[in-house]
Amino acid sequence: IQHMSISKITKSLSKTKDMSFPPVHLWDPELCEGQQISINREGEWFYNKSQIKNKKLVQLFSTVIRKDDNNYFLVTPSEKVPVQVDLAPYVITNFEITNKGIHLETNLDYSFDLNKLNSTNLIDFEGSKLPIIHVRNGIDGFFNRNIYYKLIDIALEQNVIKNKILYIHSMGVDHPLGKIA
Repeated sequence: IQHMSISKITKSLSKTKDMSFPPVHLWDPELCEGQQISINREGEWFYNKSQIKNKKLVQLFSTVIRKDDNNYFLVTPSEKVPVQVDLAPYVITNFEITNKGIHLETNLDYSFDLNKLNSTNLIDFEGSKLPIIHVRNGIDGFFNRNIYYKLIDIALEQNVIKNKILYIHSMGVDHPLGKIA
């Protein structure tokens, strides 16, 4: 087991920064432990319990996050660092209704369509059913409160309810948003 440092990871990634998403699925480096990287319930990133306030660094890290067996890791060609994630790495911070459906924007300057591949799934989290969204490559996101409530309003207008679950329609698919009381 190697030990990692934030500067070592950044240096290792500097060679790949021209690609938006490096091919982390092809890399099989050694596991590195000793430092702690985490993402809290608000989507804030931490290194050894100190918030990483450098947005460009967080965006860089977001391009090399990978999910293996329900665990998240930052992966470089030479290191694989565990990431403790409270809910999901991405936060959906905005959306746009297009003529095709709903286009979602994340806190990490990545956007995508709510469609068959990138759909929602309800999970149990702290006693509630929360929608988790598949963002990309097996990596999830969640709605910030403001966006969640706006989408609930749209879903209530669409009135798609099946087995006490409220759905929102986008790109030919109904996506679960939550349980109706």
